[in-house]
Amino acid sequence: MKRIFSTGLENIREKIGDHIDLSQESLLILQGLILNKSLDRSAVDEAVRKATALEREGDEIVRDLMDKVAQGAVVPTITNVVMVMLDNVDNVLDMIYFAIKEVKRGHHLWANEQVYAVVSAEVKEMLDLSKTMLEYLRNMLNAKDDDEIRRYARLISSLEEEIDEIKENILDKIYSLELNAVAFNHLVSLVYTADKIADNIQDAAYHLATVLSSV
Repeated sequence: MKRIFSTGLENIREKIGDHIDLSQESLLILQGLILNKSLDRSAVDEAVRKATALEREGDEIVRDLMDKVAQGAVVPTITNVVMVMLDNVDNVLDMIYFAIKEVKRGHHLWANEQVYAVVSAEVKEMLDLSKTMLEYLRNMLNAKDDDEIRRYARLISSLEEEIDEIKENILDKIYSLELNAVAFNHLVSLVYTADKIADNIQDAAYHLATVLSSV
């Protein structure tokens, strides 16, 4: 991985890892909310505050990295791909943050057993798989060689396909339930956001593998 960076700016790899760590921490917050429908409003608000701080920290990291890349921190032939990869990495954290805010808005709807059954089963499963995808993406940064990079990228792609299947099945289920518009929109929003988390992890992995194979 070091070979894609110019002398003096090899810490970019570390910063990308730091950003992924923020996403992992934020995802743990989201998973904690999903597992406990009896949380009171103050606990949910505290979770949102923590996630907000993580999201802002992530934005600062990406802005700094974008500046460094634009100033020549990587070789010109891969500058655009690295920029896109950074955008994907940042989108992961943004989507997790968006999901946490959606939980805050719709947490009271979980009193409906039909609603919480979807949240605590299928949505939870999608997030659990995304957690594994994030771990693989983190591991890609420390991979020994291109073969290991590609292996992690394939694993991530496979998990994303699994999440896509869950998404389609869960949407069919949601449409079959007799829900009011607010509860329906809440579930659909959570499902699509969980899917976007996975999509951006896959895209980040693809662009990372592309960068390494082009050098």
